[in-house]
Amino acid sequence: MDPRGGDCEQQARYFAPRSVLDGAALTEVQEHLARAVLEVMLLAGLPPYDIEAAADGQEAGVALVLDRRGLRVQWQQDPQARCLPSGLCDAQQAAMNQALRAILSAHRFQVADGPLGEAPLVLGSPAPTGEPKDGGGQRLLR
Repeated sequence: MDPRGGDCEQQARYFAPRSVLDGAALTEVQEHLARAVLEVMLLAGLPPYDIEAAADGQEAGVALVLDRRGLRVQWQQDPQARCLPSGLCDAQQAAMNQALRAILSAHRFQVADGPLGEAPLVLGSPAPTGEPKDGGGQRLLR
């Protein structure tokens, strides 16, 4: 099976444990939340961070950081971005974190209040809306 193939739900299931920056194990609740977060990020066209690919220098993607209250979702920049002036690198990171916050909010995730440029802290999944799945087996989150 190609983990990058299939629908977003299948890909999110594969990448959830591999997207945690420090490689820590997810609890069952965190795993469920991580899958939901990665599914909407994949729907938005953003790749998940992959700890195994990062070992080969391919670090860009949506990464997860465990927090006692939920999951922090942050953009992991390409290593080449670190060669940019620090102000530009910081501005790019803040813009991506703001985009992540906007995507999560649009999909009605419970996101803790915080500065727009800070990586969003997701406290919980959106409540089920009872909407049907589309033909590709993807949940329609609105």
